[in-house]
Formats: sequence, structure tokens, C-alpha cells
Amino acid sequence: MDPTINTFSTVNTPTSKKKNMTPMLIVGGVLIAVVVASFLILKKPTQPEEKKEVVSVANTPTPTDSPKVKKSDVKIQVVNGTGTPGQAGLAVKALEDAGYATDNIKTGNAEEFDNKTTTIQAKAGFEITAKEIKSDLDSTFDEIEIKSSTLDSDSEFDIIVTTGGKIYEAPTPTKKVEATNTPTPSGSITPTDTSTKTPTPTPTP
Repeated sequence: MDPTINTFSTVNTPTSKKKNMTPMLIVGGVLIAVVVASFLILKKPTQPEEKKEVVSVANTPTPTDSPKVKKSDVKIQVVNGTGTPGQAGLAVKALEDAGYATDNIKTGNAEEFDNKTTTIQAKAGFEITAKEIKSDLDSTFDEIEIKSSTLDSDSEFDIIVTTGGKIYEAPTPTKKVEATNTPTPSGSITPTDTSTKTPTPTPTP
């Protein structure tokens, strides 16, 4: 046997085994790394989920969103605010034509006849009705204003309309003097005052 050949074979055998083991070592190392990483991830404490509070906003109706009221149910008072006879009656006629019940409309006179602007007051919840009445009276009165202050909840009426415009002036009574031929002891004639004074009438609402 050739000694050269034997030497060559004994030298190369360990090297080939070493080359075959290198990929196995790499794979093993990767597997170990994966196992360690998986262990660390599983061991990490889970944070509790934050509960989000759901806040519900209630749709609170505003004054302008007040529910509409049936015209036949609205209780109205019309007050003569200028002293002009029959002025409140004109307002009542306009309201009746608009659909408000005659039985629910009352008239009266204001304490002072100095209202140049027609005003409307309403209970809380009758804001839409006040706007509709303002529109219904536009052809009857020149200036109409809805007052911001509302009527008391215990008021007999839901709406109070105080008429306005030109302040009424009652006609001045005329004074008549008639002379009568009443003789006096001296023979002269003394005129007698027979003037008639007409009292100022209370205006009809």
C-alpha cells in the first residue's frame, strides 16, 4: 500500500466532518434564540385595556325648539293699549281668521294708553305661537315686538297681546252759551249758561 494515499485520507476526514457540523450549529443557535424570544414575549405582563367612557349628550330643546301648540287650545288676552275704541276687536278678528278659538280670546283695557308698539308676551313653551301671532297681526299693526320676558307659569293666559300705535285723543266737548230773556229788577237781560259737558267715554276694547 502506498503511504502517500493513507496520509491524505487521514488528513481530510476530520475536516469534512467539521464542515457538516457547521450548518447544524447555526440552526441550533437560531432555534435557541427563537425559544428564548418566545419565552420573553409570553412572560411580558399584558396591560389592561383602557375602558373608554361613552358620554351621551342629551338633546335638550331650546326655546326656539318648543313643541308646536294647537291654535284652538291657546288662551289669549288682547289688551287695548292706545285707548282707540275697538282696536282690540281688530286684533281679535285677525286672530280668529288665523284659526284661534273665539272662546279662548278675551279683551280688556291697559292701565295706561301710551303703547306706540304692539307687544306680545308668552308663557314658556309658547315661543313658536308668539311668532305665529306676530305674523298674523302684521297686516293689522305697523310695529309688533315680542317681549323677551315670559309670562308667569300660573298666568291665566298663554299669550297676552297689548295693542299699540297712535295714541287716541278723545274729542274736546264744545261749550254752548244761550241767552234767555230773563228780566231783572233793573230791566237788563242776564245771559244764562246752559252749556253741556260731555264726559270722556271709556274706550271700548
